Amino acid sequence: MFILLVGPRGSGKSHIGLVLERHLGVRFLQVEPLWMAYLSECRETGRLPVIPEGIAKVHPEIRLALLEHGRLSVETTAASQEILEGLMKLRPREKTIVARITAPEELCQQRAEAKEPNPQFQMDAETIHNVNAMSKAAWVHADLELHNDDLSDEAIVAAFRPHL
Repeated sequence: MFILLVGPRGSGKSHIGLVLERHLGVRFLQVEPLWMAYLSECRETGRLPVIPEGIAKVHPEIRLALLEHGRLSVETTAASQEILEGLMKLRPREKTIVARITAPEELCQQRAEAKEPNPQFQMDAETIHNVNAMSKAAWVHADLELHNDDLSDEAIVAAFRPHL
């Protein structure tokens, strides 16, 4: 089973992924460090990052984790339709759960600004706002929608259990 946690930066996708790992045995893979490694490689070699090349670097790592763990969750803002579509192709749709995670915009902004520098991409407030606007506008059919202003672990588990 492949779980895509889709939502704005600061909506709690990583927290939910860790809850799924801790309580339901669904391995959580943070993909931002993989993208950061790709960006670092681009900087070191003096080339500009491009999404298709990044996908070619990052998505095989996710595919490998799927093979190793069977049940895996990853997070994405879906601010890039190309990245989202690539993630959706990693497993057949019937073996993929798309969970749309939302939270009030102000709370997302506060959470995103408060995050530690690693492993998250560092963004200023305006960039966070723009990424979150693109995330909200991204079209993806969600199997599950969670409004995460302050969900307990138990509520998260209860929401996902029927889908597993």
